[in-house]
Amino acid sequence: MEERIIDKDELRGVKRKRTGGEEDAVDELSTDADAADEGMPDYTLEFDEGDGYDEDLVGLTPSQLQEELERRERLREEAHAECVKYLASGEEKFAAGKFREAEKDFSSALEYEYSEESEERLYAAMTDNYTDAQRLLIPDNAERFADAAQSVRARVLDVFGDSLNEARQAAEAEAQPLRGVVSAAQEERRGPFAENKKYYLVRFLAVLAAFAVFAIGIAVSSSFLLRTQSPVPTILTITFGVLTFAAFVVLIFFARKLLVAARLCRDNERLSSTEEGAQLEELEERLACLALVLDGAPEQDAEDEENQGEDPDETSDASPDEDADEN
Repeated sequence: MEERIIDKDELRGVKRKRTGGEEDAVDELSTDADAADEGMPDYTLEFDEGDGYDEDLVGLTPSQLQEELERRERLREEAHAECVKYLASGEEKFAAGKFREAEKDFSSALEYEYSEESEERLYAAMTDNYTDAQRLLIPDNAERFADAAQSVRARVLDVFGDSLNEARQAAEAEAQPLRGVVSAAQEERRGPFAENKKYYLVRFLAVLAAFAVFAIGIAVSSSFLLRTQSPVPTILTITFGVLTFAAFVVLIFFARKLLVAARLCRDNERLSSTEEGAQLEELEERLACLALVLDGAPEQDAEDEENQGEDPDETSDASPDEDADEN
């Protein structure tokens, strides 16, 4: 049998024992570790359906796991206590008709602990006890309501669904003709504004090039001032200096004109730059909020997500072999 020499530092306390004529290596440290863990209680993690994999609990010893679970339970109890406190405060203010203050308390309660009952009370306060849906059409509130629980959405839409649908139809009817008018006006201004911007850009670049040439002329002519007794370098330096200053003034003039022309082009693409455009922008924002409230958050296409998750290298790597087999 071939003998193998193993360094003692590499094995660290590994001892040999014979079992059935074969050599087996047993780590002495494993016995000490088992003895140390005998007195520790066993903990089993139980996750509800839908809970994700918790990486923070991986690799913890039993004692560390116990401390972490106790810490989480303590935090849950504290959050529940705060939630109950805000709910009680919100109910008092709601009963007194202080709906805005009650809305803040219910929102704070949801930050500590979520429940559909708390969320329903939030929208009851937001709508002034289901009498006014205007606050639902605030963009932040509309986005939040779009992600609300289905039972909560159903409760609110049972009251305001018909009126909100009528509001959407009215806003769409008002926005439709404005879209054509605003778009035609933008297109009509786009061409002249672009030409104006191009006009000043060409002149700005030309003057910038002249400014650079004159500045180089100053540097070259001034380098001969101490090399020759002729007055020519002095005259050229002064001449180039005057030309450089004049080019700088003209450059500033065209730079300002170019900035104004660029701002006109940018403002032309903004709806709020005109009165009709501002009106259309307000209607589009209202329609977007109504869509969130009535239709909920837009669902992402599952196929797009799968396509994004696919590795293009896998298909490219597999295709040559498959093509070769087919051939």
